[in-house]
Amino acid sequence: MRLARAGRARGAHSVARRATVAAGVVCAVLAWVTAGTAGLVGAAGATLLVVGFFWSGMIPLFVVRELRTGAGTGMAVLLLTYTLRLAVVLMALQVSSGLDALDERSLGVTIVACALTWILVHVVTSVRGHQPRSSARPPDFVADDPSQ
Repeated sequence: MRLARAGRARGAHSVARRATVAAGVVCAVLAWVTAGTAGLVGAAGATLLVVGFFWSGMIPLFVVRELRTGAGTGMAVLLLTYTLRLAVVLMALQVSSGLDALDERSLGVTIVACALTWILVHVVTSVRGHQPRSSARPPDFVADDPSQ
């Protein structure tokens, strides 16, 4: 059961990564048409930033799983690495804000589009993976009522 869930999670992350890159390519083409080379650079950089941020978020999950630590240790590792990843993204955005070769609107729109794509793929995958089976009988709460 654990291996099946891990396989589904890896599959979802692979699909999310591909879909996010595809959304980034669409944004990059649109940005290139509307804002020129600066738009293309901004959209490409945003795509790399989003994919790198979300993909690197999987590393602590795999490390914690392989170390077989408790939930408290796992949560501490996840929070620490999330804070570090967020700091790196904010520093990258701060540095990029001063570059003339980068269109900030294209950067921002692409970040939002790519992040929404990544999240949407995971939501759809999660909902599809947890649909109730038609052969499974729902629990009978009336028969298990302790007040009777």
